[in-house]
Amino acid sequence: MNDEISVQELSEILEKDPSAVLIDVREEEEYNEANLSGKLIPMSEIEDRFAEIPKEGPVYIHCRSGKRSRTAIEFLKSKGYANCLNVTGGILAWLNEVNPEGRAA
Repeated sequence: MNDEISVQELSEILEKDPSAVLIDVREEEEYNEANLSGKLIPMSEIEDRFAEIPKEGPVYIHCRSGKRSRTAIEFLKSKGYANCLNVTGGILAWLNEVNPEGRAA
C-alpha cells in the first residue's frame, strides 16, 4: 500500500467525506495557528494515545511538513496499523497549494 497522499488528494477526500479521519501530530500551539480540524494527537503523546486512532478505514496523518507524520506512521506500523497515510508536505503544503488565502479549514 502506498502510504502517501498529496494535499490536493486529501482536499478532494475531505470535500466528499467531511468525516474522514485526520490526525494532526503537531504540538498544540502549532495546531492553534492553523489546522484542518482534525484530531490533535501531538507526536510527544503518540506512544500514550495511539489507541485513539482507528485501525479500520483510512487515517490521514499530517504535521507541519511531513517529517513527524512519517515518524508517527512508522511507529503506528510497529503497533499493527496498516491504514495510515502520510499527508506529504503537511500543513505548509496545504496552505501553499490548497488554501493560500489563510487559515487551513
